[in-house]
Parts: sequence; C-alpha cells; structure tokens
Amino acid sequence: MHIGHLAAARQLRDEAGLEQVWLVPNAHPPHRSAAPVAGPEDRMRMVEIAVADQPGLVGSRIEVDRGGISYTIDTIRELARSLPGQRFELLLGSDAALQIRSWHEADELLEEVGFTIFNRPDTSIALSTLHELGFSPARTRLVHLDTPAIAAHQVRDRLRRGAPIDDLVPPGVADYIRAHGLYRA
Repeated sequence: MHIGHLAAARQLRDEAGLEQVWLVPNAHPPHRSAAPVAGPEDRMRMVEIAVADQPGLVGSRIEVDRGGISYTIDTIRELARSLPGQRFELLLGSDAALQIRSWHEADELLEEVGFTIFNRPDTSIALSTLHELGFSPARTRLVHLDTPAIAAHQVRDRLRRGAPIDDLVPPGVADYIRAHGLYRA
C-alpha cells in the first residue's frame, strides 16, 4: 500500500462524491502466476495501517477471508448478497480497465456493477474506448486524478536493494514492512 494508492483513494472519494472507498487486498490475484511476496494477512494489515487515519477509506477483508483466487465478480456478488440494496461502484485504474476483457466472467461483471474509471500515471483512456470494451455508458464514469507516479514494484525493488521506502509508503506501513521483514531478497 503506497502513497499513490492513498492519494487515488482520497481523490476518488472526493471527486466522485463517494461516502466510502473500500480497499480490498486479494487472497490470490488471478493474473499472477506466482503468489505475491507478502501474504494476504500482511497485505491486509498494511491496508488497515494506511487507512487508519483516513476518513472514508476502509480496508475490507472480503477477499482475504474468502481465500482462493480473488475474482472480482465473486466479490461483487458477495457484496450484493450480504448488503442488499446498497449501491457499489468498482473503481478501476485506466490500465486495469483496458484489460477488462481478460477478467473472469467479464461480460457478467460489466452487466452487474457500475464503474468509476480513473487515469493512472502514463495511462489515460477515452470514453469511446471504454464503450468499445463493453462498459455501459449509463453505468460508467471517468474521473481525472492527480496522483504520484508510484508503482508497487518500485517499493519492492527498493526493499530488495536495501534502499529506503519512506517517501513511497505511509510511515506505519514502512514500519510494518521493516518489522516483518517483507519483500527482502
């Protein structure tokens, strides 16, 4: 959980007028062949630390507790069952939106939830492209954010080299990573 994630979540909360933004670490990402270097519980704890003093930002254990491969469609359906009548939007970076057709049950996902798509550093997307990918014009909005250009791999790379990460992650997350020896070579 780096400061770019937090900046995006705060801006989405404000720019999109959302009551809450849930940050949902996955148990096992479906697009990765190898498991993440930090386990699901460690990633969940880092999210909880990062959002502890952030109004409207919430860490959700829904995918960590479910375990297994974390398919977004399963999470959307679980939320619909457990919180009937509550409206959810899936917040996606433009880089992820461009890959939506490779997602598990993509057609169903595009039909079952609304989307807020936001630009990522060095990636933008046009509404016409979103519509060509299958995003419904009635249930999709585009939000422009101004966030730091930080990628998770930068944090991991620095840690492997023994370089400081204090400018990339919240202080409590940096402390947690050091205390638990995460992402070392």
